[in-house]
This record gives sequence, structure tokens and C-alpha cells, in this order.
Amino acid sequence: MQGDVDAQAFSAELAELKRGGCTLLVASDAPGHGTACERLLGAPELDRSHVFLSTAVDVPTILTRHRPRRTDPGSFAVVDATFDTRSTTTTTSAAPTGPTATTEWYERAPDHLDLEAVYTTTKAAIDRVAADADGPGELRVCLDRLDTYIDATTAGTIAETELFRFLHLLCGAIRRVDGMGHVHVSASADDDVLGTIEPLFDATVEIETTAGQHARQRWHLHSSGRETGWFQL
Repeated sequence: MQGDVDAQAFSAELAELKRGGCTLLVASDAPGHGTACERLLGAPELDRSHVFLSTAVDVPTILTRHRPRRTDPGSFAVVDATFDTRSTTTTTSAAPTGPTATTEWYERAPDHLDLEAVYTTTKAAIDRVAADADGPGELRVCLDRLDTYIDATTAGTIAETELFRFLHLLCGAIRRVDGMGHVHVSASADDDVLGTIEPLFDATVEIETTAGQHARQRWHLHSSGRETGWFQL
């Protein structure tokens, strides 16, 4: 790790965040997006539990990212808040086959821009999956992507206060069950909106892809103000 930061102090603070529940804002370029998400979901052999809230990624893509982890409803949930409505029949065809194949893990948000309804649906999924989590940091939550809501805020479709409240409630729901959540946003997202919502998160993680096509990361921990230099993802 490079940069003006005490690596030991940084690691200790990050470990404390994981123990108490935390949320991360992940600002990434397109190539680095997938690698960052895979790392934050946790290695497959650790058998983490996952809740995905998607505004832009389809269910087959989420399932591919999630494999080879379990898809039983006690450890896995997908809340579909994409603009393109998809029927349960379509989603069922994307589900893995075998004795654990089920659509009980899938929930379609009633209206992708009704943030109160999206939150209610997502919180129910978080509470259900967290009930079987064994310890802090086992539940991982991914929101992919925040750009949909930022664009709607910029366009005046939803109020900035609505977005702020939604993220405040979502971050709180994750922390209350000692989960670890990350919210993806494009590196080019509107700076004014990001400036309003960024303090809601425990840390901001910047991801970029180098000229050699290697993903690297830089962390900023909000409570202490510690910031790392760039290091390999």
C-alpha cells in the first residue's frame, strides 16, 4: 500500500468497520467495476450471504457474478429495480438448475423510481438473509448502479432529498445487521449530487484501470480522514 497513511492503522480501522457494519461508495471506471465487486462480495470459499439491489444489471448477469455460491433464499436475494420490467417467468429461466433452484430469492420492486418502495423491498430482503448470517461482515449487499438515481435526480424526476433519505435508510439497515454494503457509481457521476450523499458512507473507494489493464484502488476513510495511495486491486 502506498501513500501518506499508516498501513497498520488503516487496516485496524477497516477491520473495525467490518465488525460494526459499514457501507462503501465505490466510484469506478467501466473496466474496473467487475473486479471491485467480486472482491467486495468476498471469496466464494468464505460462503458469504448476499443481497443484490440492481437498477441496471439483469438477473442472469447477477447470477453469473454470484456463482458458485448458494442461491437458497436464506443466503441470497435479488431485488430487481431495473427500468426494463422482467417477468418472473423470464427470471425463472435464468435460475440455476438443481435441488436448490428457486425463485424465492427474487423480488421485483413495484416502481424502480419509487425509492420508498425500493427501500422497503430491499430491507425485507436484507432482514431475511441476515437472519441466518453467523457473524459480522458475513452479509454482503451490492447496489448496482447508483447512476440511475443520480441521473433521475439531475433530471428532476426524483428530489435530491429523496435520494439522500433512501441511502441514509439503506446504509442504516445494513449497519444494523452488521453487514458490509457497497454502492457502485460511475467515476464520471455528477459531482454535486455525490458531494451531498458521500458523507452517508463510511468510506469511498476509487477504482481505475491502468494503461496496462490492471485494476487499482484508492481508499478514503471518512471518520478518520485516512486516505491511501493507489494500490493493486
